[in-house]
Amino acid sequence: MNRQTPTKQAIVEAALHLFHLKGYHATSIRDIANKAKVNAANIAYYFKNKQGLLEFCFTSYLEEYILVLDKNMTLLDLKCPQHCLMNLVMDILDFQRENFLAARFIYGESSLDSNLNREIHSTYFTKEKSYFQYVLEQGIKSRSFQQVSIPMYMLQLKGLLTAPVLHTHYAMDVLHVFPQEAYYTNIYANEVGRFLQDTLFIAEDLQPLLAGRPEVYT
Repeated sequence: MNRQTPTKQAIVEAALHLFHLKGYHATSIRDIANKAKVNAANIAYYFKNKQGLLEFCFTSYLEEYILVLDKNMTLLDLKCPQHCLMNLVMDILDFQRENFLAARFIYGESSLDSNLNREIHSTYFTKEKSYFQYVLEQGIKSRSFQQVSIPMYMLQLKGLLTAPVLHTHYAMDVLHVFPQEAYYTNIYANEVGRFLQDTLFIAEDLQPLLAGRPEVYT
């Protein structure tokens, strides 16, 4: 996520580490201050309280995430819908990997029923939905995509995109792959590309869409 002042950044990184390790409710302000090697008063100065720190972790991650989507949407008129969607997929996977602890915590917490999560879903995730819906509609309209149920397809695609961060322990402990590493992100991007090619794209060679990514198949 974007760099803040060194003290503020240290607090955010310590909080994400401890929220991920112990859970939000089991983590105290003192725990975060000790991990960040700062005075607890610094947390009150920057965030007021632990809830304020939680909200900052959510919004700072999701605002940057929306910028990733914004960047790709500006290219839709310059690229075919297939290239736009594949670029979105690769950039999202890279963003999650680069902000791995934040992504794991936020996607885990966002599955809970809370006022904060309802606000997140009605703002950031609704905007995400509008972007993916628009790309899919343009692809179907231009006959680059097969006719699919857009809500159902978005649900499948969302599941694929969040799987590396939601199922990290399964990936590492059972499958012995490490989704926080760039090599495995490349492998996974290739697999998502194959899914799109098999279920959505019409008459498109996958490899040009993955240009710039290492070929990982043996």
